[in-house]
Amino acid sequence: MLRVSNTLLANNMCRYIQNNLQRSAKVQEHSATGKTINRPSDNPSEISQLMAINATLTGNEQYLRNIQDGLAYLNQTDTALNTVGVTLQDAKALALQGANGTLTEEDRKAIAEQIDKQIDALVDLGNSSLGGKYLFAGTQNGMPPFMRQGDKIYYRGNTDLVQREILFGGSYPVVAPGVADAASSENGVFGKLTANTIEEPPGSGQIWTEVTGGPLEVLKNLRDALQTNDTAGINTALGRLDAAHDEVLAHRVAVGARTRHLEAVQEQLEDQETKLKERLVQVQGADIAKLTIEAAENQLVHQASLMTAANLLNVSLLQYLK
Repeated sequence: MLRVSNTLLANNMCRYIQNNLQRSAKVQEHSATGKTINRPSDNPSEISQLMAINATLTGNEQYLRNIQDGLAYLNQTDTALNTVGVTLQDAKALALQGANGTLTEEDRKAIAEQIDKQIDALVDLGNSSLGGKYLFAGTQNGMPPFMRQGDKIYYRGNTDLVQREILFGGSYPVVAPGVADAASSENGVFGKLTANTIEEPPGSGQIWTEVTGGPLEVLKNLRDALQTNDTAGINTALGRLDAAHDEVLAHRVAVGARTRHLEAVQEQLEDQETKLKERLVQVQGADIAKLTIEAAENQLVHQASLMTAANLLNVSLLQYLK
């Protein structure tokens, strides 16, 4: 018959108490983190699914940040385009005033000065920025893209549109084109590039390309017609102002369509994020009520174990002398 020694009893009791303490520690960890899986060894069969969900959530969070940034760009672009449209409408009102046959040559020259100021206003709008980034500079950013030098307008950005990745492998433009290449069938908001370039300041290595067409040229033609008292030229400019305004409106419509697309993708990603987080809770979420009860039970078991150990191992020399 196996002899049960005090040492064996003590070792078994210590091992039992230690196991109970480990269970209590795990319950406390689950309660503190709110998770039942805090390391791969906690549930190896679920860890791959857990990692996949977390990876998708991380990607979605970045896409949502990109969308927020893109929406800010689009909203600021729309504001700038709206102001361009208002400026052209104001110019049309001045042109109609200048076409009035009762005006004198001096009256028209005074109106021409107002139109010249509107040209400066359009150049300033071309240099609109958000967070230090210029909306119409393309991807060659960091410096104001438009410059007026006398009667010429120059540009030092590029025609590449700023884009944001809003889905895996999918980027989307978040601005309107400030200018277009001369060979392009489309028009930029402020005109097209020409082959004429200058270096400004001289020796700086900064190359500026002349811009023609678009609302800037329409305003210059209107100003010149007013300055020379050319009523026929004023009437021609009126028609071109309408065409320029329609072009700006078309860019606004495109910006609005991009905004709606980004908002739709944002809604889709937010819905997916909600579902993924729900699944995450199902996979690793801790039942706090259940853990609270389990912690209380473990505490009772631990106290009972200590009392039992104290009784079993309460061995003294007097007991051997009895």
